[in-house]
Amino acid sequence: MRHGLMLWRENELSADDVRARQKKMSEALAAAGLDALIVYTNHVRSHGVTYLTGFTPYWSDALLLQLLGKKPILATALSKRVGNWIRSVNPTAEIGHSPRPGRLVGEHLAEAGCKRIGVLELDLLPSGLAEEITSVAEVELVDASAVFDSVRCLADEAELRLVKRTFALANEALDNVDTGVATAGEAVSNLERLARDAGAEECYIAVAPDLVRDRRPGRLPNAPIGAVFAVRLSLAYNGVWVRQTRTFTRREDVSGRIAELDANLASLSGDLDLTMPLGPQLERLNLGDSLLDWRLEAPRGTLPLSDVATSTNDHGTRIPFGVLSLTALLDGVPVLAGGPVGLSLTGSGKGGVA
Repeated sequence: MRHGLMLWRENELSADDVRARQKKMSEALAAAGLDALIVYTNHVRSHGVTYLTGFTPYWSDALLLQLLGKKPILATALSKRVGNWIRSVNPTAEIGHSPRPGRLVGEHLAEAGCKRIGVLELDLLPSGLAEEITSVAEVELVDASAVFDSVRCLADEAELRLVKRTFALANEALDNVDTGVATAGEAVSNLERLARDAGAEECYIAVAPDLVRDRRPGRLPNAPIGAVFAVRLSLAYNGVWVRQTRTFTRREDVSGRIAELDANLASLSGDLDLTMPLGPQLERLNLGDSLLDWRLEAPRGTLPLSDVATSTNDHGTRIPFGVLSLTALLDGVPVLAGGPVGLSLTGSGKGGVA
């Protein structure tokens, strides 16, 4: 799958916005008695680096070193030619090149006299990289996931603007789903092109082609679509991920109920208090027992979206924003809906303001 054009968009996420995150992270590390933070990144776990640099290294394993009060260093085994391009789209971090990036990070730690080093998701740090680090630096590696999350959970005005932009982009693409064709692939044939042309870096499309038979979205391009089907569109734009789900129908008897549900869900996007259980708050959707299940996802650790609460494990949590997905039964017809929530800086839904 090709990637959209990756650029540094200063007007959407400025270098100063990112430096403010780095400053808050340094302060949290110091308060926890840590001398530095190491964040490992790979193709599917790149979000920690994205948050601290505004840059998404989709294609390669690398290590980000955040020394207290200093510009982070992204250590990579990629060539210097690629590094020159990374510099052009990543002004908030230094780029270090080495066939052994762990050793390079260790050398920086030794030079800075660091001793106690926090690692985001220490249990997922490859042992080879850990050995490279400790081969040249006498340091203690400790898990710093809670320290990272204490900063990451704060609402960030620049990020919420990007969430809203990505939300709008997803809706614009979903407006072009064709309900008059025969197969799932034909129904969503234009979505990726529209999303990529608008600047999306990643685009994943899943379809539940006949909700009466199966409510699970998947990649089923040749499946015939039924009278009621759903499309789940997952987009990354400027490092922010949004998942938008919409149900489509050719049945006039349920189309109005589906539109009402989508409108009610959109109206809650800025009002839900994510620090409190969601079940009672979702009663405002007027679904009653027709609400079958829901789940809430959010950025956490190195993952851009991860489950944080469900209808069977309903608890408040401190997150910068969420993505809510739900299943309802409207007049006996299964319906999928969903989108971002917690999009206001006011109130307690984000666990604080950065």
